[in-house]
Amino acid sequence: MRPHPPANPAAAPDPALLLLRQVVATAQDAVIVTDATLDGAGPRIRYVNPAFTRLTGWTEAEMTGRSPTLLQGPGTDTAALAALRRALRSAEPGAARLLLYARNGAPFWLDLRITPLADAAGRPHGFAAIGRDVTLEQRRLDEREPPLARDPLTGLPDRAALLRRLGAGRTPRLAMACLQIDQLRRVSETFGPAAGDAVVMGVADLLAENVRHGDVVGRTGPAAFALCLPGLDLLGARRAAERLRRALAAAEFPTEAGPLRVTCSFGICAAAPGETLSELVRRAEAALQAARREGRNRVAIG
Repeated sequence: MRPHPPANPAAAPDPALLLLRQVVATAQDAVIVTDATLDGAGPRIRYVNPAFTRLTGWTEAEMTGRSPTLLQGPGTDTAALAALRRALRSAEPGAARLLLYARNGAPFWLDLRITPLADAAGRPHGFAAIGRDVTLEQRRLDEREPPLARDPLTGLPDRAALLRRLGAGRTPRLAMACLQIDQLRRVSETFGPAAGDAVVMGVADLLAENVRHGDVVGRTGPAAFALCLPGLDLLGARRAAERLRRALAAAEFPTEAGPLRVTCSFGICAAAPGETLSELVRRAEAALQAARREGRNRVAIG
């Protein structure tokens, strides 16, 4: 009697893959696997492990197909998110410590590391994120250090926190840019306050995504932002501001009322010898008011 042919190898479970699934399923750290989408709402979730469910209250079935942005909320660091997006677009690993929120609204801190996934040909097909709950560790740090006040809408440092951060890391060459969304009140009055908030968040995201590593972005008023540009002289600050002004004018910000466009006015200056940070900010803000008086959507030098 002839022997039976061997079973189809493709149908047999891969022992290494089964082992990997068991390791991920029993891991204490949260694991998220997404697709490679970077447009629109960003990557969509393919898998979360039980540790993720224990931490967030969201099951794998509930999260599959949804965006990880569901976990974000007031105080989530916009600049850190922008740095992660830049890393993902470059197919590079990224890491950040983020304030996130569980299904019941409870805040928690996550040390997050994201790694691009590629097929045998090197083509990206998704991302794997491993997050460790460091809420207790962060609370101990918060007890030892003054809290970094953040704008609740954008997650950016507020004015006081911005000045404190600049003072801690001031460099000999320093430029400042202050900007304001032109006619934001008209947007809110025409399309509703939610549309105005969406525009503010969109501007904050665009700024955070388009500044250099080491630049600091803060929200200093309802429609106002400030950028600290270490290492730049006045000419470099003007080029940076013009680049951002054009990018903002060309962007469409999604809102409940549909995509909206706005322009922004900029005031820039470079630090003079012996000038305090408060004086530098005031001078940039005075240049910003000059740009608004001159017709908006322009850069003025202080």
